[in-house]
Amino acid sequence: MTRTFEVIADKGALWVWGDEDEILFTEDARRRTLLPIWPHATVARLENEGDVDGEHAIRIPADVFLRDWLPQLREDDADIAVFPVEEHNATVLTLDEFRARMTAALRMN
Repeated sequence: MTRTFEVIADKGALWVWGDEDEILFTEDARRRTLLPIWPHATVARLENEGDVDGEHAIRIPADVFLRDWLPQLREDDADIAVFPVEEHNATVLTLDEFRARMTAALRMN
């Protein structure tokens, strides 16, 4: 998972899935609301393309995600699913855990 944060820091962005109106959220077995994120658009597309017309990978600059998205996710009581593939999450992080790991990766970059 460390590599995921290194890639995001190196590229300066992460990817989510959605359309012009909504971003895709999922739930885990514990019924937690999760925002799936990926370090590459290609992987996001492989996981989701064709599910719903008009949905696509959306690039979010890492600094914008930290500044604008994390506060909104906190209001939505959501956690983050890192690099979900075939219905398995590499890991699920709380917003604070995500912020700490992403901030550290950005500093190292």
